[in-house]
Amino acid sequence: MNRNRRKILYLLFLILIFGAYYFFEKTDKAPDSAEFTVLEVIDGDTVIIDDDRNSRVRYLGIDTPEIAIQDSPGDPMSEEAKNLNKKLVQGKTVKLEFDEEKYDVYGRILAYVYVDDLLVNKELLRQGLATVLIIEPNDMYSEIMFDSLEEAKNNKKGMWGELRNLVPPTGNREFRVDLNNARRYEGKRVVVKGRVIDTRKSDSVMVLNMEDKLDVVIFPDDWNNFQHFDIYPEKFYKGKTVEVTGRVKMHRGKPSMVVDHPMLLRSQW
Repeated sequence: MNRNRRKILYLLFLILIFGAYYFFEKTDKAPDSAEFTVLEVIDGDTVIIDDDRNSRVRYLGIDTPEIAIQDSPGDPMSEEAKNLNKKLVQGKTVKLEFDEEKYDVYGRILAYVYVDDLLVNKELLRQGLATVLIIEPNDMYSEIMFDSLEEAKNNKKGMWGELRNLVPPTGNREFRVDLNNARRYEGKRVVVKGRVIDTRKSDSVMVLNMEDKLDVVIFPDDWNNFQHFDIYPEKFYKGKTVEVTGRVKMHRGKPSMVVDHPMLLRSQW
């Protein structure tokens, strides 16, 4: 082996060694948390922080009611969720703790958010202003989240209180569309009104048929949310006229809306 070839092999060896060292050193020391100041509260589970990109942070493990915006109706308790979040974090230094995935498909940071020792995600659940939303593999605190949800239900806090008090924002009337035209609003959140003429239930789904023009879909993970109010949807809503708030999706050529709480499926107003 000539001298030049030995030198080249030696250099490649050094590059490999230092490359491996750099990789493992960075991996071992990759931060699992960071601190920032909250610049703005968007809603109950989203804030903007003062990093170099003014990033949006989406709270892990929870989902708060949709807040009304210019082109979308709001949900009951959405303003209350935003106000509590604002009270807890606005202008404060918060610690972000990360799970398996640091970003979602929209480029938002995914985090558990702390103010001092208070886990804000958990507090929103405890006050009945959020439901649990666990998306694998980010399940580090799933047990804590579900326990906090049960605490809110037991104490009848927020969205688990009196159902008649869970009224939608007054501006929602601007988003009411004719049931006959629901398919035209695919992908959009709207409000529709109609009579439930039939229901069906299986182990995987419950469907309420609104005048053969739109299906209201309730998945098994959310059945307990209705039973909390002694509502068994397949019986309770049949034959009743209901008002539904949700996002229109097409399924087998028919519009549908998925709902997860009876405050979005109102039979009296």
